[in-house]
Amino acid sequence: MATAASTGKGIEFGYVFKNCKLTANDTVTEVFLGRPWRKFAETVFLNCQMGKHIKPQAWDNWNNTEAETTSFFAEFQSTGEGANPNKRASWSHQLTPKQAKKYTPEAILGAEWYQSLINLQK
Repeated sequence: MATAASTGKGIEFGYVFKNCKLTANDTVTEVFLGRPWRKFAETVFLNCQMGKHIKPQAWDNWNNTEAETTSFFAEFQSTGEGANPNKRASWSHQLTPKQAKKYTPEAILGAEWYQSLINLQK
């Protein structure tokens, strides 16, 4: 598993990976993008390059079919050998451009906190 999100109920964002590259040693051949740790788990990958080690299904319910309706697992414009949008778990999501727009650093981290990071870099 690449992730095991434990997002609390009512929390807008769980794990968000944006513009990342998922790689693995050649001996690693079957990795899920994630599974729920808690009932309302959320994990989203946006514009990420995925190696061949990512399983086509990508998401696992961790033997809990209820998690398929309470969790949110999604991708947007994945690329690479591990990007298989048509083979993903049926209960996962492929985001539209409009849906993906909400995943900005300011929204995820909070505008004030994000601005303080920007100020530190100056």
